[in-house]
Amino acid sequence: MRLFVALAVPEAVAGQIVALQEMLGTGRLVPEENLHLTLAFLGDVAGADLADLDLALADLRSPAPMVELAGIDLWDEALVIGVRANPVLEALARKVAVAVRGVVEMPRRRFRPHVTLARVRPGDAVRVGRFLSARADAVLTPFAAEGFTLYRSHLRAEGPLYEPLAEYPLG
Repeated sequence: MRLFVALAVPEAVAGQIVALQEMLGTGRLVPEENLHLTLAFLGDVAGADLADLDLALADLRSPAPMVELAGIDLWDEALVIGVRANPVLEALARKVAVAVRGVVEMPRRRFRPHVTLARVRPGDAVRVGRFLSARADAVLTPFAAEGFTLYRSHLRAEGPLYEPLAEYPLG
């Protein structure tokens, strides 16, 4: 099963993201219920490892980071909003990676905290350019990440479905 660990975006902040998406006017928008900030992408994990993974993540202790989404950018074909520098969030991502690697092989990737707003195509360049000119400096309401979630990603033709498998408190 395809798994990742992420912070859910609170409803109020998700509403601000949806308002930005509506201004974009192009691309394949990430549905509100799928908005998240990935801490670690695990890839394909055997079902037999799920219980050990759950135990490792449940043992993780970290303060709850304050997250401030700010600055919209284009990464390849993804329009993303970044996260202001945050040592507590970065430490949390490292702790999650260590916990996960104690159970399963995980791809090594640099932690670049962000929330994906939309997938865009080269033909969207003019609209994306206009949007970035007007909104690249967006700053959303900060939020306390009170917990993180282990998700399963179901890939479908109409877009992925993210199923929460377990939630873990912070603080």
